[in-house]
Amino acid sequence: MYKHYHKRHGVLAPDGEMWQALQEGRGLRKILETFYSRVYEDERLAHFFEGVTKQRAIEKQFSFLKSIFTGEKCYFGEHPKAAHHWMVISNELFDYREALMEHCLREHGLPEHFIQRWRAVEETFRKVIVKSEPFELKFGGVVRPVEGYSMETLEVATLCDQCSGEITAGATVTYHVRTGKVYCPGCSENLQSA
Repeated sequence: MYKHYHKRHGVLAPDGEMWQALQEGRGLRKILETFYSRVYEDERLAHFFEGVTKQRAIEKQFSFLKSIFTGEKCYFGEHPKAAHHWMVISNELFDYREALMEHCLREHGLPEHFIQRWRAVEETFRKVIVKSEPFELKFGGVVRPVEGYSMETLEVATLCDQCSGEITAGATVTYHVRTGKVYCPGCSENLQSA
């Protein structure tokens, strides 16, 4: 099978030794399963993953890290800057998350020199993830808001993300502009009074 490879340099250059130490992905998956199980139970981190299944978070991070460690073009998600655009993350919270990851790496027996190489990779993204306020993204010249609600008339029926009640086709609903959560007219009234 033909594979496309990224040309990266420095700590983001492909690292075949790391990939071998991660058992060509088997060890990486186990580390991420442990890590995200803890993240989803952590009061400081879990809210960043609201509406995202743990399995989806694991899969995205697996593809992202595999693309870095192997150089293979297998991650098609957003760059970390765009993916974290709405998250307010301090240096202290970034360090907290990194300490949790380091603990998981050690727990899974990754040798210390590989832990330091892993940390160096994650550290390269600090400057685009740490910020004191969210920023808006633009796609095709159109600003993608960080927060807020808008109205939409549905062409197909769906369920309310708040109460799980049915919303019929043709109904006008409120939706969150970043998350895409849809609210029936009854739940929309509660949003406006909150």
